[in-house]
This record gives sequence, C-alpha cells and structure tokens, in this order.
Amino acid sequence: MATPSYTQPEREKDGFLKKLSYSDQVPEGLLARRSVVLFDEAIPLKELEEIQQGFQPAGIDAIAYFPVDRILSGADPKKAFADYLVGRNVGFLIFAERTITNYTFTFVPFNNKPTLADLHAPAWRQTGSVLKEVLLTIYRLALGNQKKQNFLVNDFPEFDIPIKIFSGRRNEGYTGQVKTLRVAVPKFANEKADAAMEQICKEHFPVKYELVDAELSEAELSRRGFGLVIRYVHTSGRLAKEVLDYDVSQLANSISSVAMVGGEAQLKTIPADEPVYKFYIKHLEYGNIFLGNKWDADPSWEMALTSHLLLMRQDLKY
Repeated sequence: MATPSYTQPEREKDGFLKKLSYSDQVPEGLLARRSVVLFDEAIPLKELEEIQQGFQPAGIDAIAYFPVDRILSGADPKKAFADYLVGRNVGFLIFAERTITNYTFTFVPFNNKPTLADLHAPAWRQTGSVLKEVLLTIYRLALGNQKKQNFLVNDFPEFDIPIKIFSGRRNEGYTGQVKTLRVAVPKFANEKADAAMEQICKEHFPVKYELVDAELSEAELSRRGFGLVIRYVHTSGRLAKEVLDYDVSQLANSISSVAMVGGEAQLKTIPADEPVYKFYIKHLEYGNIFLGNKWDADPSWEMALTSHLLLMRQDLKY
C-alpha cells in the first residue's frame, strides 16, 4: 500500500501573527503597562539581554521572556500562559524574531483571554538588519508618541518562570471513557484541514464525537454535554516532550516515534528540533490528560492524529 500524502500547516507563531492588523501607531499604554516577550530560540542570550537593555530607557517594561514555540504550542499552554499574564497584570505581548537577515519586533495588546490577542488586533511592528538600530528606532518612536510611565524596568531579562500547564493527572495511557463520553474535536478553522480531520475521525474514531469551534472554552464544552476533548501540541519534538512533562534528561538529537501506516505500526526517527504534532485526550471536568502508551508525534498532523486514534483503538479494543 502506498504511503498517503500529507499537508503541513504553517508554524503556530506565523499563523498567530497573520491574524493581526498592523499600524504605524505605537500601541496606547505601551509605556505605562507591563509586557512579556515571546522570543525565537534563534536569538542568543546575549542579544536577549541587549533587547532588555534597549527597552529599559524607553520605559517598555518587559517583565519576563518565554520561548514563543513553547507558549503557542497548543490550547492548554496558551490557556496557562494567559492565566499567568492576567495574574501579573500584563498589557502587551512583544514578539521578538530573528532571521538570517533581520530582527523583527511585534507589539500587540493582550486581550486577557486564552486566544492572547483579538482577531485583527492593532499591532505595531519594527524591522531592521541591525539589532541596535532597531532598538534605537523603537526607543525614539515610543518616547516620541507617549509619555514614559514605567520607570522601574528590570536590567536583565527574566527567564525560566514556571507555569503549570495541566491541573489534572498525567497518564501515559488511554482512557476507556472515550467509549461512553462525548468527545469534542476542535477545528483548525481551515476548510480543507477541517474536512481532512472529519474524514480521519469518521474512519478511525467510532465514538460519539463532534467537531467544534476551537475557541470554545472548556466550561462551554462541558455545558454542551462533552466529557472529553482532543488536544494537541505543535512545536519541536524536544519542546513537545517538555510541555507534556516527559523525561527529557536523556533526550538525543532525534526522537523515535510510532506511525501507523496501512494498519501497521512503523518506527520512524525524527530530528528533535523538527516541528511535530502530538495529540492527546483531556478530561474536561478533572483536567486529566491521556497521552497514550507510545510516542506517536509526527511532522504531519494528519499522520499524528491517525496514528494516535488507531493506537488507541488497538489498546482499548473498540
């Protein structure tokens, strides 16, 4: 049997930033409220320190720095991050990006929700090839448009702030409750991807499930009669394992993963820094997560979902 062809959705950060509306105006309140920086891991520590020291004289109060691919990896990490931001009264997100040729900073108001920013939220972006010059431009424009109200800004970036993502128990197995409870399957909000998800679930998930709007809260899903939800993380294999609390102390440069092809389990090796999807089941009432007894992540979300559902069926015999 021929191996099926799969599509590859864009990086989570890129999809997030595409939803914003960009303006030449410095966001109101940027120099009065707290901010948090979401940075590309391509930016070394020395440059992150330079960024903080560039923000400081302008009064941009960046109180913490987080790897963007960890925070935007899935619905559960984003919800936990949003709770952290609300608790620390954060008003803005700053996306710090680095490519071979440019540095880009995107400033966007935090909406106090797990979505982090409203659709078409007003964002301000500055780009340049030299970090020092971009930071100087941000300094001049910010102080030229707003009165500085933040005076106690940290000298150095603050990292490694613990955020508890899951409230319930973590299980490296499956739950037989998929046979009895209604399962919510959040959509991608993409017609082609949603059609593919519907087809995969129809073929491999013979339980009571329904595709739902991805922005529905878990409280609302419970009110609508769902007991479980399918979740995923989408980030590098290394970060995915960290987010899902696997032991990464002995992690190598590649990760072995199980893929179901033609009904047969095949072992494949994926570079640890390659973006993958890892699906799991979450109990809505108690917050327990069920990861499965095999690492079945894959660069293709279709393959990852198919493998997870088939391995679950084999284990639970339904």
